Amino acid sequence: MNIKFGRCLRVAVLAAAVSLISGSVAWGQQWAQYDDDDHYRHDEAREQGYHRGQDDGQRAGQIDAERGRRFNFKNDDWEDSRGYEHWMGNKGHYKQAYREGYEHGYRRTYSSYDRRGHRDDDRRDRDDWR
Repeated sequence: MNIKFGRCLRVAVLAAAVSLISGSVAWGQQWAQYDDDDHYRHDEAREQGYHRGQDDGQRAGQIDAERGRRFNFKNDDWEDSRGYEHWMGNKGHYKQAYREGYEHGYRRTYSSYDRRGHRDDDRRDRDDWR
């Protein structure tokens, strides 16, 4: 009978260990969801930063092109990465994305103007365009 009791005890200990390990893994997965939410906020910072930067860059590119200024997207707005709010998440991610968006918006808009400050697509509306 002692042998039978020893086997039952080992099975019970093994079952308890497996149960404990499984529960720990499930608990760890629950906390991993919070990490994913935090990661989402980091993506939110990048998304918000990129869009804000792109809008600001487009405006700056348009102004520079219309006024005949030379191409230069690295200005105070680009340096400061305006518009960050704490709820967006990581400020570094926001700043990096803002600068990328600003440069993209500036380049795209500035290059859509000719040397005289006219949009390339505006030339088709004039009578002298050929």
